[in-house]
Amino acid sequence: MSTNATNDTNDAQSEESARRYAELNIGDEEFVIYDRENHQAWIQSSMSLDVADLR
Repeated sequence: MSTNATNDTNDAQSEESARRYAELNIGDEEFVIYDRENHQAWIQSSMSLDVADLR
């Protein structure tokens, strides 16, 4: 049994998010982040950060 279940849960959620969301580079410093399960959910930005950097 894990003594730190919260971290295990967060890790599972992070892995699920990494599979669910994707990034497209559509030009010079232009990115679209989209939800693979809901193609109407997307954002466009001129900046991108790796999810791992947010931890």
